Amino acid sequence: MRGKTKLNISENIISEIFNRHNLGKVTSIKVMTGGNFNTVLKVKTSNNLYAIKIATKDDTQVLTYEHQLIKSEVYIYKLLEQVKGIKFPKIYGYNWENNYPYKYLIMEFIDGDMMSKVKLSQTDYDKVMFDLGKAMAEIHTIQNDSGFGYIQNGLKSTWKDAYFDMVKNIVEDGLSKQAKIPYLDKIKEVIEKNKYALDSVKTPFLIHFDLWFGNIIINDNKLYALIDCERAMFGDIMGEFISLDYLSAFDPDKNKKLIDGYNSISEIKVKFDKEELVRFYLMRIYLGLIAYVESYYRLSKLNPKFYGSRIFAKNVLHNAIKEIEKI
Repeated sequence: MRGKTKLNISENIISEIFNRHNLGKVTSIKVMTGGNFNTVLKVKTSNNLYAIKIATKDDTQVLTYEHQLIKSEVYIYKLLEQVKGIKFPKIYGYNWENNYPYKYLIMEFIDGDMMSKVKLSQTDYDKVMFDLGKAMAEIHTIQNDSGFGYIQNGLKSTWKDAYFDMVKNIVEDGLSKQAKIPYLDKIKEVIEKNKYALDSVKTPFLIHFDLWFGNIIINDNKLYALIDCERAMFGDIMGEFISLDYLSAFDPDKNKKLIDGYNSISEIKVKFDKEELVRFYLMRIYLGLIAYVESYYRLSKLNPKFYGSRIFAKNVLHNAIKEIEKI
């Protein structure tokens, strides 16, 4: 069942877009599964293989942080060209202006396997986690002197201001859809009680903020590339660690290779002490709110995924609240 924000795009339109950028004659088109927001197609031409991401229609209701997402994603990918230790998709063309009916981003198609679909030996897994930690640290060398938060929503002078603004926006997005956000009063209480930890974030580091195993690409049992920067923001580096496991308490021993890889090149050594864990779970609360509210924008209530995704998000929120209260 197609999500609310997905589009049906004809082969003629795809050929027209590729002709606009002189990328060769389109010979095959395949709809990419996964994700419920943009329409993503794998396109083969006479000279290359590409992925094209086509934005929702302008009148489609989206979350506040999703406005002008193609534009901000292009900006992020251009910043990531500075990162040499890990591959990101190369950009071949884009449009976000109203002079053409579609807003889109054409990228290199990354050939490899999602980590979520690869069975690795313990040795290979440990090496991938170490290299992923290094890749995270390299991403975090990119900073924004203008402020914190999402480029598309306007940057804030402090991380606390940005975090509170992001939470306010996602809650309002939910309430506008009559979403009964679980634990909302408790979430507000927990955030208010622990807001002191946000003051320790002094530098707006670029964070990918969606490094789950589906966005980590493996080739020959090695870390090869990272994809899908839609949620990227400038903020707290703790937000980079939450997507590998959404539900469990963070275990530094279990994640030792990841932490060792990160600390091997980062000037800021992560310790996952009390303050960092508070920040970690505050970011997980924010992600849980996104996961809960976005169901109302992505999916029809006739879609079984609508209910499954809300249950999952409720568990994310419950566990994050429980863990932060233990600290």
